[in-house]
Amino acid sequence: MIKAILHNSKFAGIPNGDGGHRRTAQIKELVNLSGSEINDIKIQPVPKLDKYISGISCIAKYKLKIFPSYKVIGDCGQKYHIYHKYLTEHQGAKVLVWEATENYIAPYVAKQFGYKILGLPHNIESLVTDHGDPLTWKYLPDSLESEIYHLAKADAIFCISREEQWLLKLRGIDADFLPYYPPKSVLSNLLEIRQSRKNSEPHRFLILGTAENPPTRLGMIEQIQWLSEIETLLDCEVDIAGYGTEKLQEYCKSPKFILHGAVEQKKLNHLLINAKAVLVHQKAGVGALTRIPEMIIAGIPVIANSNSCRSAFDYPGVYCYDNKHEMANLLFKNLDTPVMLERPILAEKRFIDCLQKLST
Repeated sequence: MIKAILHNSKFAGIPNGDGGHRRTAQIKELVNLSGSEINDIKIQPVPKLDKYISGISCIAKYKLKIFPSYKVIGDCGQKYHIYHKYLTEHQGAKVLVWEATENYIAPYVAKQFGYKILGLPHNIESLVTDHGDPLTWKYLPDSLESEIYHLAKADAIFCISREEQWLLKLRGIDADFLPYYPPKSVLSNLLEIRQSRKNSEPHRFLILGTAENPPTRLGMIEQIQWLSEIETLLDCEVDIAGYGTEKLQEYCKSPKFILHGAVEQKKLNHLLINAKAVLVHQKAGVGALTRIPEMIIAGIPVIANSNSCRSAFDYPGVYCYDNKHEMANLLFKNLDTPVMLERPILAEKRFIDCLQKLST
């Protein structure tokens, strides 16, 4: 008998969306493989009066520490109101798959109604640049302490990276590890790119990312500046693609930098098929946890700085550098096609077994 479970993510799980959507699509795929079907909790508008009344009730009931503001009270009330509705009306297994872990209200309401909680943080959110605590508005180190405190409310946690698993284990949370591996539709496209590259002669470098994201933008700018210092030595062009990348024109003085902005899948596939390597660089960020595995599966080497390589140091075809000189040396190396990245079968089985146990 198929059991319905509740699921909360700020991403819809669109396979052709960004990394967050693809991680959610991966998790939904595994939930279905476990024999469960998904009932998504959708955060919707709540009447203003109900929102504030619910917020005051929620904060008092769970003794939450907050920054005293109408916004925080309203946000708490909206989430409490919606969760109360879904949790009381749900007819399936009393399990919440909690991806939106920056929503600190969720585990308290779920526990109140006797639900088991399976947490899947996309990141330790407090480690993201300029990310404050959603309840107290405090920043590091207080925000990290708060996040760990709330994550500990879950019955089980699966992290996307080894580093986050290690950190949570240090703090007494018995976290497991579920690395990103593309869902079926994404995987199929990546394998087609891998096959097409066998008949091509890749002759360009490719920088991918959303420049509208401040940490990503800062990393792209620094990487362009480093590349500009050696552009006279480069014998190929550098494609730069992704949302907002057309706004980086002021940093791209050389005609060797080609700005594409947002591209459709067909154009992106063309860029990937012709890329000698994908270049990834983050000054401050939490790694390229979805992009790097996808590039390796597509048969494309990745040249990345150590911050970007988080949890991917041992992947085949990942070349890591710590300064501009090491980056320059890697650009002139002959890079072999990476061997296929193995599916994390054991991690997937642990996740499915855990979900089935919680659903019983």
